[in-house]
Amino acid sequence: MRIERISDVQSFAGLREQWNDLRSGPGSSSPALTHEWFSAWLEAFGKGTDLAILVLFEDDAASTGGNKLLGAAPMQIVRSTYRGIRCSQLRFLYNRHGPRCAFLMRDGHGGQTGLLMDAALGLTGWDVAILENIPHDSYLYALCAGLSGTPGRSTLLRKTMSSPFLRVNGSWDSFFDSRPRNLKRSLRSKEKKLAKAGEIKIEHLTEAAASVAVMPALIAIGEKSWKAKGGRAIGSQPESRRFYSLLAEAFGSRGEVSVWLMRINGEPAAFEFHLARDKQVQALRAEFDEKYRDLGVGSILDMEIVKWLFDSVYNEYDMGGESDFYKLRWTEETRSHSELLVFNRSLAGRLLGAIEKRLVEPAKRLTNGRTGRS
Repeated sequence: MRIERISDVQSFAGLREQWNDLRSGPGSSSPALTHEWFSAWLEAFGKGTDLAILVLFEDDAASTGGNKLLGAAPMQIVRSTYRGIRCSQLRFLYNRHGPRCAFLMRDGHGGQTGLLMDAALGLTGWDVAILENIPHDSYLYALCAGLSGTPGRSTLLRKTMSSPFLRVNGSWDSFFDSRPRNLKRSLRSKEKKLAKAGEIKIEHLTEAAASVAVMPALIAIGEKSWKAKGGRAIGSQPESRRFYSLLAEAFGSRGEVSVWLMRINGEPAAFEFHLARDKQVQALRAEFDEKYRDLGVGSILDMEIVKWLFDSVYNEYDMGGESDFYKLRWTEETRSHSELLVFNRSLAGRLLGAIEKRLVEPAKRLTNGRTGRS
């Protein structure tokens, strides 16, 4: 076996077919870990990034041509501040637009995840490795959970978030009957209010051209949502607009994009942007125009989507993000995530390790204790 570092987008592009045969864990195939996802991410957010994508091949030949890809670590080295200290960081190709990230392995080769981890930590030029939102059902987390540090380095593994997901089976009627009484009562009330607002139309777009064409409507909704105030709406940044357009085009070419748009009297009111692959739907964005808040447009669109899923071929709806109350009305199941921090031997690395372990961690434990979080 041999490991290579991919440092340019052109070399990465040649790995598409084999990359998409990899998995983050047993049976997992998140659309947010595909070659199409990372290609879009690099085009939108990767300008000037120091690529450090590590790939594990089956043999020791000098050329990659025709060699079998066994694993991959989508990494980069970035220079920025962390805890107010300027430093070099070893990170995933990841930001807040992704639901999670991990190393990827071919089925039957999960045991070689450690080879990629050793190669990643063996890269030069970084002070702290920050691997965010690693799912607990991944090969990488299984490795991290047993990682007690490497010579000269200290590590920290801590839980970050629990993302709700819904197993889709049975009938919609029986599922909806099982939901809390207050949810059903609230939805019926919102349906009545919405019916009085005028003509309600819900569009479901699954093709590239239609999904890209509707992006201006999604951006218009985002500009009128509460997320716009913090610069977190889908269209708040040009990089974000570019990213979702690229996702719509790439996944839509195979019918794997799923854009839901609600219009009230012809005016865009709410949307959700999803990707789908291997019978799993991954939610990414949900925004609504604040002037329609009292009509419950977001809640009604949620309901219509979940209802549709029970008549579809999909068996899992991954809602992503945190365990917000409106998501937990639909499911009690969550997928846990953690982040791994590794502090290198450099002066900045040792300083950051001390700050994180002696100041940040005690403060987090105190805060979590007060709020009842585990």
